[in-house]
Amino acid sequence: MATYGWGCYNLVVSYRCGLLLLLCNYLVDGGVEMSFWLVIKLLIVVLFLVMFLRRPSLVWGVGLLTVTTAVLLDTVLGTFGREEMLAQLGFFFYVISGFLFAGAAFWLLGLLRPMTESAVFPVAASSPVRQHQLSPSRPLRRVEGTNTAFDRQMLYDEIRQRFGREDILDLIFDLGINENDVMALDQPMNQLIVSLMDLAEQRGQMGALALAVERILTPPPPENLPRLEKITADSPPTILRHYLLTHYNLEQLATMAQALGIDWEQIGGWSKKTKVRELLLYLYRRNRIDELVAEMRQALETAVADDADLPSSD
Repeated sequence: MATYGWGCYNLVVSYRCGLLLLLCNYLVDGGVEMSFWLVIKLLIVVLFLVMFLRRPSLVWGVGLLTVTTAVLLDTVLGTFGREEMLAQLGFFFYVISGFLFAGAAFWLLGLLRPMTESAVFPVAASSPVRQHQLSPSRPLRRVEGTNTAFDRQMLYDEIRQRFGREDILDLIFDLGINENDVMALDQPMNQLIVSLMDLAEQRGQMGALALAVERILTPPPPENLPRLEKITADSPPTILRHYLLTHYNLEQLATMAQALGIDWEQIGGWSKKTKVRELLLYLYRRNRIDELVAEMRQALETAVADDADLPSSD
């Protein structure tokens, strides 16, 4: 699902950026003055683009496509003459308009749906998800094995305000939860967070969830991570993820994937965080984590041997 989502994400961003570049090139080459309304329309497109980059989802993707297409169409009509262009487009103009109205309606309904759903939540008192969203903060509870206490509402608010979708995917990975157990197509962010918290509570992992949130917000420094010789295939997934993020760059990760016979291009994502998580998921699903650890140790031994062979500066 993550690979599919990032594929759609890259497609939408590439398509929208291409249209914007074509529009800007035309405005510069044609000498068209940037009117006040044109600036406003471009700012709206940029706003939708920023929202889509912050919260990649089908709703914001459709909204971005709709707004950019509408701005581009309106600019073309205003530049080449509305009457002439309408005559040339004919019935096709109404088809485009229909798609734009449908896209706008889909985007608006997607934004309003979480509000309408939250209004219905009090009906099912047995659902912990719905109680969480509208009920006051629950009493503080002690996290087993730690000296901290957490409140479910406070934990939800912290995740909702400070985490992006990729951070939540890291949370799911660190807790060893299957993404399909908490994620659904076109799922709003708040529902994803609540589903994750509910499943963690059912599994008795609320303490682990609170600690995982803290580690993502303040990643452990390199000196606090275990040494490589202490890491095994049985080490917690979060330890492996933080170790790879701390000690490897994208080029080194790609080299290691190639040594393991993995096509690096097929590993989803574009950032290092996403690549590391997807690589580990790929290996966990195939029971190949021991091969990764062995390759990491071999690479370290090779690097140490190469440094030892270098001539001294004396």
